[in-house]
Amino acid sequence: MELLTVKRNDSFRFVREEEVSAMIGSIWQESGQGAQCVDVKKRLSSLTQNIVCTMFASRTYSDNDLNGGHSFKQMVEEMFVLAGAFCVGDFIPSLQLLDFQGFRHRMQAVHKLLDGFAEKVIDEHIHRRLENGKPNEEDRVKDMLDVMLSMAETNDQTISRVDIKAMIMDMLNAGTETSVTLVKWAMSELLKNPATPARVQQEMESVVGRDRRVKESDVMSFEFLRCVVKETLRLHPPAPLLLNESMESSGAGGYFIPPKTRVFVNVWAIGRDENVWKDAHQFKPERFMGCNKDVRGQDFDLLPFGAGRRGCPGISMGLSVSELALAQLIHCFDWSVEGEVDMEEEFGLTFPRKNPLFACPKWRLTTEYPS
Repeated sequence: MELLTVKRNDSFRFVREEEVSAMIGSIWQESGQGAQCVDVKKRLSSLTQNIVCTMFASRTYSDNDLNGGHSFKQMVEEMFVLAGAFCVGDFIPSLQLLDFQGFRHRMQAVHKLLDGFAEKVIDEHIHRRLENGKPNEEDRVKDMLDVMLSMAETNDQTISRVDIKAMIMDMLNAGTETSVTLVKWAMSELLKNPATPARVQQEMESVVGRDRRVKESDVMSFEFLRCVVKETLRLHPPAPLLLNESMESSGAGGYFIPPKTRVFVNVWAIGRDENVWKDAHQFKPERFMGCNKDVRGQDFDLLPFGAGRRGCPGISMGLSVSELALAQLIHCFDWSVEGEVDMEEEFGLTFPRKNPLFACPKWRLTTEYPS
């Protein structure tokens, strides 16, 4: 209610636009100005981490901000892998202490890294507030740590340092990897279906031309681009399984479900159900043209973010980042790959690509090359 409102998300629009523009420049430089392929995921991971860190702490972080010189990117990825790992001890409690899969040791190691990082971030913020005074909302945009620290100082809210550190972990996990997964799969599908990006580019050129870059305010005018995002979410939902708990006894599909039962909703399977979707396994964004089907939980055959009170609270932030990043990647570059596009998935808390996505960019705007 405090951190992820539409108004607060809009207040960070300038951050998203700056970081996406920086990503476009880094891609062009890394490719040797189009001479070689780049790892798309690597650039997207840096983008989402920078955006999320700026939103919750007003600055970005690097490997130098972790104890022992550990990789910031690897810490976030390790958290996500462990969160979705199949742990035998979860199902056979007597085996938890044995830790024969090594998950407990890995969790303790990444927890130590994260806790040290979160402590440093909070201490920096408190020190800055003491030096500069509490932020005036009229002077600058309050970041998420400003909001949480202000709540911790009031008498009518109960939020501890542990709560704040947990929120930092949630933001790093949910706010980075899910957007990366969405844009990466969208790029994969577009590279596999070359006629589709041409149609997206034609739509964007009709709105903004080729003499400037896309802004976030332009995205609402790109109906087909948003259809591409919806179709990607149908085939590759960032969270393939939704976890809920039944509040009372009920029935579904001939099964009796007692209260307090954990229920997994297989969003990935719903999106590929031939009884629900025509040509369910084909990437066809045009199926959403002129259709008011939404991804925000109103249509139960398309639930990439869940629904109701247990739906994803960061949906506005996630879509804003993903749609702008995808729009700029397609508008600024013509992309090509060598050979077939590998579409193999990897099981986990999300369903990311199993292998990296290497693609070659070619600058297509009439403006000068990005610096």
